[in-house]
Amino acid sequence: KTQKLLKDYRRKVGIDVPTEKEHAAEIEEALRIGQLAMQRGVYATAVSALEKVTKWCSTNSKVGSKVFLELAMAYEAVGRTKEAYQVYKTLTECRMEDVKYNAKRLLYGMEAMQIMKDVSSDFSRTKTRNTFIDATGLDTIAQNFDDVYNTAYIDLEGGFYKKLTESVVRSNREARQILLKATGKGEVGRTRVVQALRCISRQFDESLRSENESMEEPEPTAFLNGKPIVKGASTGDLKDSMAISLGDFVLLSAEEMMQNLDGRWRLQLLADKQGDGVSFFNTSMAVQEFSIDDMTFSASGPSGLVTVQSSGRIEMEDSKRILSRSMIETSKGSGGGILDFFRVGKDSGFSAAVSRTQQIISVDSILLITKCAPGTRKGKDAEKEHYAVWRRETVDEIRP
Repeated sequence: KTQKLLKDYRRKVGIDVPTEKEHAAEIEEALRIGQLAMQRGVYATAVSALEKVTKWCSTNSKVGSKVFLELAMAYEAVGRTKEAYQVYKTLTECRMEDVKYNAKRLLYGMEAMQIMKDVSSDFSRTKTRNTFIDATGLDTIAQNFDDVYNTAYIDLEGGFYKKLTESVVRSNREARQILLKATGKGEVGRTRVVQALRCISRQFDESLRSENESMEEPEPTAFLNGKPIVKGASTGDLKDSMAISLGDFVLLSAEEMMQNLDGRWRLQLLADKQGDGVSFFNTSMAVQEFSIDDMTFSASGPSGLVTVQSSGRIEMEDSKRILSRSMIETSKGSGGGILDFFRVGKDSGFSAAVSRTQQIISVDSILLITKCAPGTRKGKDAEKEHYAVWRRETVDEIRP
């Protein structure tokens, strides 16, 4: 009877685990691979091997506690300090004294490292990395080469490829400066304007894809006594992983975009998706105004020989930053009553720019940059006037 009670107790507290016995071969192999990978510095391999067997292990058993201690060290080695902290913390209450002792020592080391980062402004991986880059010149290494290529669009006919390579835009900051300067014909080459927009659009797409992937809930791969190990950012300096510099693109949240969108904007230019098709609007008055308080818009601009006014409601789709309009009412400034102008096939110029469903790429205190929302246009003209650049009107410009 005593033996049975003792056996039941050992199972209850996780010292004697049937699944560890059933999968003893797999656990032993995972430990072998993990330890070998750690010795060779292939830490991600160690994590992968050990995570697969955690569902069969207990932190209180002799074998299981060893698995989790190895996994915690592998987590720490690859920079996944949040997961490492969880496992170390649990192992500090382990019933295996040797594992418990080692877990406490390793946890203390992690906490001491974090304190060093908190109290010392010089203790930063980001600063160390940037100092190295500055000293070696690696941050500007691309500028040392004469031939810089952008393979996003290549047309070998008509000398356009040569023109394109001369118009390469290398950063978001450079692209923005080009668009700020491109207020009319002759200020900036049309090809360079399109390349600037493509550069910003490409960074927007990559940032949006990363954001959406990070929001997906992956299937748990590692378990701590039957519960998934919570994944998250490092407990260290979060800026280390962001690598922010002046030239990087910053994706605003949908809420931040809507706040910045509020106000009056003047159409600066429309540009094709590729090539050198750019139309400037510096000689005409084409404006739109957004009121975020009641989610409405109004617009006024040229359409052929007449001026068209329109108004309606707006709505933002947060995950893709898509701005759509509804309940649109449009009229000709020269008279003729209410005309549903947007349903009679007009699909170019200002009227199209304020009626199409747009994806907001960037909006700040000066520029609003949009592109046609994915899948909203088809046919041979689908790539025409793909981008729109608007400039915020100042108080002095709004006054009559």
